[in-house]
Amino acid sequence: MSSSYEVTDTRFGTITTYQASAIQDGNAHLYCAETSAGVKYGPFGPSAEAKYGASVYRYNDGVGDLKLLSSGVGMKVGADPYDGIKAKFEARADLVDVEAGGVRSRIGINADTGASIGGGNLEAKVAGVGFKVGKEIGVSTPLGDVSIDLEKVFTNLFG
Repeated sequence: MSSSYEVTDTRFGTITTYQASAIQDGNAHLYCAETSAGVKYGPFGPSAEAKYGASVYRYNDGVGDLKLLSSGVGMKVGADPYDGIKAKFEARADLVDVEAGGVRSRIGINADTGASIGGGNLEAKVAGVGFKVGKEIGVSTPLGDVSIDLEKVFTNLFG
């Protein structure tokens, strides 16, 4: 069994992340679970986020991230001048979740609901159906989603 614990300082608070895997071999994880939570206190009041995710198999080499048979729940709520305004609830169960080079695709059941504006993006979803525009462009359906993070794509292409 392997586990890691990390505390990330943000502008106005911290986010704590804990990850555990039953079996780990290098970048491959079997029966992986990850949880994170954080509260920030900004000039317009507090914001909070919490999420939990698990996958039967995960491979993450820093360039790409592949999860097979994964699920997750989470929530984000708050308003501040840096992260913008957000109120979101996320719930999903995926067969495949893959991200590489700024392109992400998920196939599974998705019931994400909420909206956010800020951080270079505008996002809106209801019962898994929605879109993102801005530095990240994407479309979501109750059976999966695809998105492209333009900042990551251009950074990978042009360094």
